[in-house]
Amino acid sequence: MTDILEMARLTSPEMAAAIPDLEVALQPIGATEQHGPNLALGTDFVTADRIARRVAAELGHRALLLPVLPFGLSPHHMGFPGTITLEPETVIRLCFDVARSLDRQGIKTIVFVNGHNGNSAVLQVAATKIRYDLGMRAAVAFYFAQASDRVRAHGRTPRFGHACEVETSVLMHLDADYVRAHALAPGEVKETGLVHGFNNDPFALQFPVPFDRQTANGAFGDARLASVEAGRDIVETAVNRTVAFIESLKSASI
Repeated sequence: MTDILEMARLTSPEMAAAIPDLEVALQPIGATEQHGPNLALGTDFVTADRIARRVAAELGHRALLLPVLPFGLSPHHMGFPGTITLEPETVIRLCFDVARSLDRQGIKTIVFVNGHNGNSAVLQVAATKIRYDLGMRAAVAFYFAQASDRVRAHGRTPRFGHACEVETSVLMHLDADYVRAHALAPGEVKETGLVHGFNNDPFALQFPVPFDRQTANGAFGDARLASVEAGRDIVETAVNRTVAFIESLKSASI
């Protein structure tokens, strides 16, 4: 592990000196939203930031860690207090403008380290615009997807995915201050009457439904089943695979 090149801590002359050796900019992005009774509102952006830091540490001064973006696309959580949401166009524009600013300074590759599944679709749109409008290389790394095999191994309930045993395990490992150990509880999942779409099948259809229609306490799964060990397994897998992808870009013919 090496020192992290953290943009917020650099002066402008230090930034100028670092740019020639940079291979990638890491932009953590999450959300500020409800996570049931057991996880703090900052869960998603804290997760994104902590994972991005670990990726940056592996890459050393070839990677620039940008300040975390704490808001995302969370309209489905607005039925619970503590949620802030942006419009889809705002998220896309924000990410595009960050990338354009980096591009003008000579940084040609950006990876969005995502901590919130609700951002996935808009980040893919942003990455597409960045690639084809700016000519930069842009990727999205979401730990749930990067380590999907380990997520499934540790998801022990029929409907996990939010404030559940998986997400709670990840926070236990990354920063336990954001976990309310005294409030670990199962999700109070409501019956929607829908089929094929409200489970953990990656090929299930997509149908937006407010969270307060799906769960009474804002959680799925069962946070009581969470463990530091499961969180470590998921995080280390996601970090290793993200680093491997970034390393492969050096010789990729794309």
